[in-house]
Amino acid sequence: MIARRLAPRIVAQLILIILAIACLLPRDTARAASDPCQSPNILPAAVCDFDDWHGDAPRQVANGWNEYIRSGNPDFYRDEHSFFGGGTQTIRSGDPFLAGIWTQVNVTPGAGYRGSVAWGAPNLPAEFGRQLGIDPTGGTDPGAPTVIWGPQHFGDGRMLNYATDGPNIDIRARAVGDRITLFFQVDRPTSSGDGLIFIDAIAIYPDESAPGAIDAPPATAVPAEPATAVPPETPTLPPPVAADVAPVAPAPADALAVAGAAALAPPSAIVEPPPPIDTPTALPTATPLPTATLPPTPTPTATPSPTPTLTATPSPTWTPWPTVAPPDFIDAAGTALRVGDVDSLRAVPSSTWTLAALSALAMAGALLFGGSLLWLRRK
Repeated sequence: MIARRLAPRIVAQLILIILAIACLLPRDTARAASDPCQSPNILPAAVCDFDDWHGDAPRQVANGWNEYIRSGNPDFYRDEHSFFGGGTQTIRSGDPFLAGIWTQVNVTPGAGYRGSVAWGAPNLPAEFGRQLGIDPTGGTDPGAPTVIWGPQHFGDGRMLNYATDGPNIDIRARAVGDRITLFFQVDRPTSSGDGLIFIDAIAIYPDESAPGAIDAPPATAVPAEPATAVPPETPTLPPPVAADVAPVAPAPADALAVAGAAALAPPSAIVEPPPPIDTPTALPTATPLPTATLPPTPTPTATPSPTPTLTATPSPTWTPWPTVAPPDFIDAAGTALRVGDVDSLRAVPSSTWTLAALSALAMAGALLFGGSLLWLRRK
């Protein structure tokens, strides 16, 4: 009788224990998953955690993010392979490609900011380069000269923001305007087969250690139109005026006789002839002056000033990490990722099976305890 009365109580207690375990485990996991996306991160938590999605594969991306392709033709779609839980942005292709995703956020002009990615796990690490970039002017073109790119990482490493003893591809920049753009770019220059990368937990933090702001690109100078030389007017000279010259009358016969007599007369009687009369000379004809030809005015050519490009020097900083060590199934998933076996990833047991195993063990212990109590009562 006593055992029968205690049995319902024992079962009720077991149910309460199972419910308590079920409630506690997801809460701890949720807190660990949201750590990189909590304050001082300025991106919305849902954007940082890739919680909500739009579009369909092969162009499915998380809300707040936009995909871009610079070469190749990779697929974008949602999957669930992240240490931080929830959805992960997957980029997949069997061929080389250069592509990524970008997002924007409102900021304070002149303030410094740091972009950081917590999860970027490829199945073929040696073939996948992972890189962050910030356009402090708010542009959305990943090929623009205003984008400041951080270090690129090829090789092992699923978490990409280690403070020490691990890869860190954080990028720092100082805002020029009231909005900045964050890029996460994946470069796969060669391919040995089907390859993919899982992306999750990308955040932006205020960081006054960021370098100085870049100058806005200079405006292109417009060359001025060359001036057209106007030839001067040719001066017109008045026509030459001929001088009036009086005709010389022929000498009379008497004058000739006197001249002959004078020639026969003695020297003392010679009379000096009158001085010669100057014959007027005609004025020279004016020669027109040559037309002056102005040299061509050189056309000024504007020389564009070179656009300074700042190279951000990454300095490792501490990023909060979960205090809970990852369970065994995470190590199994990592092994599958390094081997390149994508299908075996889905065979890794999740935390749901772990919870079921714990519940079964708790119920078995309770039944054993109840049976022992009943046996002692009968004895």
